Amino acid sequence: MVVLLLLRAGYLAASALILVLQAIPALRSRFMAYGSRAPPLKTPAETPATALDGLLDYAASFQVPHNYFTHFYAISVASSVFWGWRQELWGAGGKVRMAWLLMLLQGMRRLLESHVYTATSRSQMWFAHWMLGCLFYLATNIAIWIEFEVDGACPLGWEAIVLVPAILAAHYLQHSYHAYLYRLRTQNQTYQLPSHPLFPNLLCPHYTCEVAIYALLSFLAAPRGRMVNWSLMSASVFVLVNLGVTAVGTKEWYADKFGQSQVSGRKRMIPWLW
Repeated sequence: MVVLLLLRAGYLAASALILVLQAIPALRSRFMAYGSRAPPLKTPAETPATALDGLLDYAASFQVPHNYFTHFYAISVASSVFWGWRQELWGAGGKVRMAWLLMLLQGMRRLLESHVYTATSRSQMWFAHWMLGCLFYLATNIAIWIEFEVDGACPLGWEAIVLVPAILAAHYLQHSYHAYLYRLRTQNQTYQLPSHPLFPNLLCPHYTCEVAIYALLSFLAAPRGRMVNWSLMSASVFVLVNLGVTAVGTKEWYADKFGQSQVSGRKRMIPWLW
């Protein structure tokens, strides 16, 4: 029970931290943007306005390559395999085995995509983004099974007909958009405004799919007597907050790059709403 509370509190605390960083301009400009959206780091020759600015600039200078995103999915796959062996999840029945298999699929697919669809880039990200991502995948591969340890597993019912196909559909849609974005970057000399035929009104539908995968998993992995796995639902809140903040920055970057008129009518990641 203590582990469950720590998992849920960790996800929610990380979500709150992201919102705080996003809400304070001095922190948002230094720590939230990454990749092509990140502002250039200040050089040592640039004198900070105050001692606090200097301290924040120093903290922001700890960067790792953006392609370290690959580490997240390598950790996820390794964790899935480890806990599958340690808890014998591949031999378990019902919801716990299906949830474990789908989490393993998520890690394997994203690991493959991060290798195949990553263009050569010198982009950087703040080291804390990297650490937080690693911790997320370590924690989520525990959240997949630990509530079954406490409350007991139960067999698949309607979930096999409704939730499993929905999760697989989200996988397919996200993969198709990742492939589209990669072609858009590599087949053109400059950045292009994305407009996928399946998502003409969304700027970040791959984020939508990511949130959907974890939210649906939280219902699929509900232990006996409950409708939802609250550890995974807390993870879904973190994914929603993290990607929602990133989607805000993405739309602003597109507006700066292509003009406000080109993006004003398009939503960030929630169809028809936001």
